[in-house]
Amino acid sequence: MRTKLTQFWQTKYPLFLSFFIPVIIMLTYFISRGMSPFGKSSLLTVDLGQQYIDFFAYFRRALLHDPSSFFYSFSKEIGGSMIGEWAYYLMSPFNLIFLFFPQKTLPAGIMLVTLAKYGCAGLTFCALLRKKMPTQKVTPLLFSTCYALMGWFVANQLNLLWLDAAIFLPLVILALDSLLQQQNNWHYPVLLAVLLIDNYYMGYMVCIFLVAYFFWYLTTKRLTLRENAALFLRFALNSLLGVGLAAIILLPTAFSLIESKGQYTQNFIHFKFEYAPLKMLSKFIVGAFNFQQMPSGYPNLFIGSLALIGFLTYFLNAKIGLRERLAALLISIFLFLSLCFEPLDLFWHGMQFPVWYPYRFSFIVSFWMLLLAARSLRATLHLEAWKVWLCFLLFASSLTYLLLNIKKFSFISNETLLFTAVFATLTLATLAFTPKPKYARVKFLWLFVLVTTEITLNACLSLNNLSYLTAKEYTQPTTALMQDSSYLNKRDHAAYRTGQVYSRTKNDGIANSLNTGSYFSSALEKSIPDFYGMIGNPDGDNYVTYSNGTMITDSLLNMKYFSAPKAFSELKNGQPLQQLTEKPDLKAYKMIKSNSLTRLYQNKSALGYAYLADTSLKSFSGFYDNPLEYQTQWLNNATGTKGLAYFTAQNFNEVVFQNISQQTKLTNTIFRRKDLTKDGQIIFKFTPTTNDSYYLTLGPSLDEDNVTWYLNNRQLNQYGTFRHAVVVNLANHAKGQEIVLTAKLKKSSLWLNNFVLYRMNNAVVSQKLATLKNRTVKLTQKSQRKFEGYYEAKNNRLLLATTIPYSKGWHVLVDGKSVPTFKVQNTFLAIKAVKGRHTLKLTFTPPYFVIGCLISGLSILIVVYLSIRPRFNKRRRWSEKDL
Repeated sequence: MRTKLTQFWQTKYPLFLSFFIPVIIMLTYFISRGMSPFGKSSLLTVDLGQQYIDFFAYFRRALLHDPSSFFYSFSKEIGGSMIGEWAYYLMSPFNLIFLFFPQKTLPAGIMLVTLAKYGCAGLTFCALLRKKMPTQKVTPLLFSTCYALMGWFVANQLNLLWLDAAIFLPLVILALDSLLQQQNNWHYPVLLAVLLIDNYYMGYMVCIFLVAYFFWYLTTKRLTLRENAALFLRFALNSLLGVGLAAIILLPTAFSLIESKGQYTQNFIHFKFEYAPLKMLSKFIVGAFNFQQMPSGYPNLFIGSLALIGFLTYFLNAKIGLRERLAALLISIFLFLSLCFEPLDLFWHGMQFPVWYPYRFSFIVSFWMLLLAARSLRATLHLEAWKVWLCFLLFASSLTYLLLNIKKFSFISNETLLFTAVFATLTLATLAFTPKPKYARVKFLWLFVLVTTEITLNACLSLNNLSYLTAKEYTQPTTALMQDSSYLNKRDHAAYRTGQVYSRTKNDGIANSLNTGSYFSSALEKSIPDFYGMIGNPDGDNYVTYSNGTMITDSLLNMKYFSAPKAFSELKNGQPLQQLTEKPDLKAYKMIKSNSLTRLYQNKSALGYAYLADTSLKSFSGFYDNPLEYQTQWLNNATGTKGLAYFTAQNFNEVVFQNISQQTKLTNTIFRRKDLTKDGQIIFKFTPTTNDSYYLTLGPSLDEDNVTWYLNNRQLNQYGTFRHAVVVNLANHAKGQEIVLTAKLKKSSLWLNNFVLYRMNNAVVSQKLATLKNRTVKLTQKSQRKFEGYYEAKNNRLLLATTIPYSKGWHVLVDGKSVPTFKVQNTFLAIKAVKGRHTLKLTFTPPYFVIGCLISGLSILIVVYLSIRPRFNKRRRWSEKDL
């Protein structure tokens, strides 16, 4: 037994080390930074803290408590299909680790998953090199460590959902090699399918590279044209089989993309370089990363001096066939052009420019460089003198160029240039040195120390340039949200939405089983931001925020409850919750619960998810930048009312100009500062004459980039960015109380775009909402994707309108019979109502999910056949031999 264990360790220990070396390096760094659970900080930064962690919380709840939310969730803005979200954010097998971490301890779970991904990246790349270099036991460790801690992996540590692609890529290449060598027929399609299911977006990039890799592979073999054609057919068919295996996810996801990201595909391509290609050299410097490189920067390519030297000398290695090196050169040119030439950049990103995190496919370029470097240096870690001097001149020239232009690169410094020069020089000197055989191990160990030191320094310097949330900044609001959610779910089992007056992120709802109407996702259906823009709430291509509702939208959208933070003076330890918006309208709602940090309010006018509306609603489509007119027409059309106005424009009682050129007209007027060296502000004063709601509309020019707003001597709580006019609630039950609003200019001038104060007639609005509520529609939510109930219509001139976003996946049965659905307001699901009392059943199935299941099922049968056929043929040969 001991002999077998010894043999196993001697043959497998490089694989163990390839996993644990990156893990130990990064764990040591995390502990030194006091990351949770080892301190008060956390790994949460940018999207990891503002988006992904909330999806991980949703992942736990979906698997442990609410499986139907895999298909649909009303916590996704006002409701939406989730299969596309799973395909992009949540299909990683590493996410299963989160099941063992309660929601409040998810930052610790994120650290564990991050470490596991670092280790697995090193492990899979080492496994690939060990297969390609069977005579080399420990040399692959040098390159696997570089791969696991390459610049792309460190820079995208926060984008956990992308890291799996770098882990699976070596395995897919390994399986493809086996397929092309006719050693195995099913590993490749299965692993390709796993990659595509894990993350279709990064999988798409890998598929592009696989085509290039296949043709390079052919150049490494001496095959006839017929043999090459046969291998191409094998490659193509098995790749299609891999796509077929993943069809269960890919087909419904493709439909989801057509409704979301597909709406933003670039129609015009500019044939230009996005930056001077020489600037790419800056990303081979130690620590060449900071926050400014996230929204728009250069590709992350750092792989360490040894790997870069190996890549450069690959093309000079006479021991490698010329045809192979020429093919590799062409592929390398294509890859590097893709990093700076706009049409190729767009191609890699699915014909859409990335929103933040540019050149997301650069991990493939790093993989390619490391693969060629390992192939070049596999026989011996030694270079001839002329190659050493050539590399030295290339490094010297590059560093000189960067030093002379250092002011153009905020992410490098004289110190980092010096570090890079030192490591490159020491590495070249080591490669030039030829020790006696008995000292060969010493040379390897010294080289290993150089590699790990350089790659570790790069990781530390890069990550030190980012700021992170403290553990408390996550746990305190999360605890409050969980308390609110727990209370409401126990109190009310009906279907409703819950508005927020405070928030941690836009995805509080998806994380805490609250249907908040806010959401942030890369796969957001375009119709939803369009609708939010029309009702006066902030929207973007990938987010919506229900922060600026009126009493009309609150009720029509079924915002039955609201959660608001307690005031600073009410808390012993200050105010940990971030107030999202102003909401004086809460004075008209009933306070039902006081928690430690929040209060909960009930809106008794909320209509539910469905109501009987006049048929005129079917012809109403809406318009932008006049949100209160949109709301007026929505309520009028729903109730069958013509020409009734609910909002009346109001004048300010007094307007004071300070260092501003005075004008008599306010709305749509440009105001300029007189003295640019001094602050300029406009003070607006009004006193409500009734206890009605008062709202102010702000055009997109009045966002946080141009003006800071103050309400009664404190900063106005308002979501800062918006691209359409928004509605701000300034007063309710404030008769006789002076309201002071101040606009402090941030620039030399300010355009008061769509700047109008309105008073709403609360009594008339309440009467109209009561009319809709009296039209009986009862829906009981059986799951996230299923409703049952009834409606009772007094005539045939009504629609059963819902505030469920329209989708082809919704199927409606009335009295057990399928009825056609249609879209109203270019947003919502509706059916024609028939006089009398009728039963209802609504169910959701993702479009093309069933077809995807059939294709995947057939593909599985083919894979099973491919896996058992060799065994069957072997048995048949033995049987024939016996005969």
